[in-house]
Amino acid sequence: MVSAGDGLLDRAFIGLNSSILSCGQPRERTGLHQSSLNIVSAMQDAMNAPGEPGTDPKPERPAAPPFAERLRPLLARRNEHRILALMLFMLHAAIWWDFGGALSRSVMLAHLGLFLLWQPLWSREQRLAWGSTFIFFVVALAIVAWLDWWLVTFWLLLLIGLIGGRVTFSRTDRYAYLVALVFLVSELLLVAVPRLFSVGGGFGQVQTLFGQGLLILPFGLLFFAAQDVEQRKVGTVDFLYGLTMALLSTVLALGSLLSMYATGVEYTVALFQTVLGIALFLLAISWLWLPMAGFSGLGQLWERYLLNIGTPFEQWLARLAQLAKQRQTPAQFLDSAMRQFVDLPWVSGVTWRAGDQEGEEGERTSHRFGVRTGDIHLTVHAHRPVGASLLLHGKLLAQLLGHFHSAKERERELAQRAHLQAIYETGARVTHDIKNLLQSLYTLSLAFQRSDKGERDDLEEMLERQLPHLTQRLQLALDKLQAPQEPVTLECQLGQWWEGLRERNKGQDIGFEATLEADLLIPMDLFDSVAENLLDNARFKRQMEPDLEIRVRLESTSERTRLCVSDNGSEVDPATAAVLFKEPVKSRSGLGIGLYQAAKQAKQLGYRLSLQQLPPGGVCFELLRNGRAK
Repeated sequence: MVSAGDGLLDRAFIGLNSSILSCGQPRERTGLHQSSLNIVSAMQDAMNAPGEPGTDPKPERPAAPPFAERLRPLLARRNEHRILALMLFMLHAAIWWDFGGALSRSVMLAHLGLFLLWQPLWSREQRLAWGSTFIFFVVALAIVAWLDWWLVTFWLLLLIGLIGGRVTFSRTDRYAYLVALVFLVSELLLVAVPRLFSVGGGFGQVQTLFGQGLLILPFGLLFFAAQDVEQRKVGTVDFLYGLTMALLSTVLALGSLLSMYATGVEYTVALFQTVLGIALFLLAISWLWLPMAGFSGLGQLWERYLLNIGTPFEQWLARLAQLAKQRQTPAQFLDSAMRQFVDLPWVSGVTWRAGDQEGEEGERTSHRFGVRTGDIHLTVHAHRPVGASLLLHGKLLAQLLGHFHSAKERERELAQRAHLQAIYETGARVTHDIKNLLQSLYTLSLAFQRSDKGERDDLEEMLERQLPHLTQRLQLALDKLQAPQEPVTLECQLGQWWEGLRERNKGQDIGFEATLEADLLIPMDLFDSVAENLLDNARFKRQMEPDLEIRVRLESTSERTRLCVSDNGSEVDPATAAVLFKEPVKSRSGLGIGLYQAAKQAKQLGYRLSLQQLPPGGVCFELLRNGRAK
């Protein structure tokens, strides 16, 4: 007859076996702590299962949440420091309670389990492969089976490296890991090292005092709550910082032992002397590392050394800048720069390809590395094997070369754009000049067609006066086409130009008004271009607004010259007015570039072309120059 206790025990083992088999499925990888929780949950389910037939029935209880689900919040990120505190408690107990005995080994095994829950290398949500789990179990069993002071010392150094290299993102985390680091270093220097080297004397009392006082540190960690941060920021360990802390602790331990054996002092005094000496050394290094008056600091010297591996960095930069000034095209610059690259003491040869350009300088070797910067594919051949620092230095030099080459490419592209822009602006300006000439010829032809025989004599006199002027303007347009970069300006008297403008626009219902106190020399092509463009735009506007009144007013004194073309029509759109003289604008007449060209020419000659909106309606274009007359 099987008792109820035996039945419960059988079901517990059945649940345990099923959990182990479920953890051993080859297709599923599970975390170590999850496997442990599954085993505990299976045992609990077995204990809660109903009894065998023949036993006393028990009243049903409400279903409780699985043990794993209840334990999961305890392993959350906010309890990380509490898990660390328990881990340090177990480590302290394993070292101080019957070291090497069964109790010490059991507590050490619990410490290793807590370490697996705390460790910063794997995320708690990450599933461990069977290989990693097997290695951890082997290491844990080895530590427990062969537990001695050598293993404890090595394990303490490993923990110091992990905690010292932990990257933190909050002040609470930094303080917590600083407390843990002080605890581990104290355990190493005050317990593990003295017992490893059988340090006697009166140090036993110091060990006992510190052994009891050190428990305050992990107890304080229980009150530190880790802040919730993004998972990608958790578990980061800086290898260099961790290695530095572990090596510094090793130097402290070995330095204390060396000082004790060399001078014959007690271990406590030797430890204090070593700590003081290393502290002064670190203080001196940090003082020399920073720049001071008259001294650049070891930090800047180290950075300069890293930049100057193989060749002085400033000299290479100066060479590239000089070549960029001397060579006109990117191809010429690249050829010269590659010859300079081969002149470096550690470079044997280079091969490169940039677009359609290929080249080779120097000799090829088996020690080479490739760099791609911009459009340049560069292969550098060295005299000797290239180390990590020299590789970074070579890539930096190649990237500088690539930046200068890209600058030369952009310079050539900008020159081409400037040339095309000059051609475009010259063509547009000449087009407007020819348009204005055609408009003047059309006006003269129309006047001849509509005139009577009695008016022919007056028209012939006007034609004799206007034809030379039109010829000059046509010749000026041809000169602009032949030499677009050379400014060509014809000057004439203001009064003469005004009379010519009035005669060319007779019979077009345009009002002219002038106040000439000084007859100045003016740039004829500028005034012709501005007046003809403004009048042409006004005439086009009149086609849509038949009642439009156009007025031209000229004022001239020894201090000021002002030409104004106004009308009483609709105002210019504010969006168009904001960019009217700054860039070409779209025009219904297709000549929106005219005012932009006129404003640009006016600015070059010291004038200013502007637009004024006239209340209650109308616009006024003003060409103005303030200053003494010539």
